Amino acid sequence: MKRNMLIAGIVSLVMASAASGQTNLRSEPGYVDLEAMESWFGEEPYLFVNVKGALLNLVAEASRFEDPDLADLLHRLKAVQVRGYKSDRSDAKAIRSRASNFARELEKKGWETAVRVRDDDEHVELFMKSDGDVIAGLMIVVAKDDEDETVFVNIVGDIDPAQIGRLGRKFDIDELERDW
Repeated sequence: MKRNMLIAGIVSLVMASAASGQTNLRSEPGYVDLEAMESWFGEEPYLFVNVKGALLNLVAEASRFEDPDLADLLHRLKAVQVRGYKSDRSDAKAIRSRASNFARELEKKGWETAVRVRDDDEHVELFMKSDGDVIAGLMIVVAKDDEDETVFVNIVGDIDPAQIGRLGRKFDIDELERDW
């Protein structure tokens, strides 16, 4: 009986922590609501990563033995969100137009465009949100016509830009593994 009460108490604490973390995450300066992208594609993402709170701390501690610097980086983050959508080549122009509008909206909210690459079959944008002298958020948009996909990545927290590739390798996110 005591064991069941202990388990119930722990579950309640974890759930309360997760619920309060969700509310607090939305108020973070580097947070971007990626759910709105579903309307662009009319379907759920094929790639969905949402690592935050207790799960992010678990990943950080699991990394500590192998890579202490990565563990420290992960502890400074609030969330790593990724959404990937398949698209048809015929939708490429409309998606790029929406991405451009999205970029303008981010800029209106104080995000800075750090990288913009537009070539024949790839459209890449990296935005940074500063909070004083600290990078509080990164938002990456990658639209690849040759692979018929669009990927959105939002990293929230105290970010060291030199460590972004390490995050990509840890979470197997190809779009983060490039040299920014």
